[in-house]
Amino acid sequence: MSKWMVMVLALIGGAAQADTVRCKDALITEGDSTALLVVKCGPPLLKEDLTRFEENGFGARITVKYGERWTYNFGKQRFMQMVTVVNGTVTEIENGPVGE
Repeated sequence: MSKWMVMVLALIGGAAQADTVRCKDALITEGDSTALLVVKCGPPLLKEDLTRFEENGFGARITVKYGERWTYNFGKQRFMQMVTVVNGTVTEIENGPVGE
């Protein structure tokens, strides 16, 4: 696929759903463990906490971490992969922009 075509797809698609992450010769899918993800793909480029606001028993608004978003950059010829992790399990995989 030409570089131009990859750029067009990146602009049109934005962050699109992906069913799997391909790391070298391995595939990671939703439901796989983070241990398997790290063994097959290595550590992510970036880990971001996913948080939400909840009300505690005293009525105070608190921030609660419920998961993480891991970003993988596999180079210029592939889309970055954003993997959502909750309780040690891959729950969502999204295509990001073209990597660098």
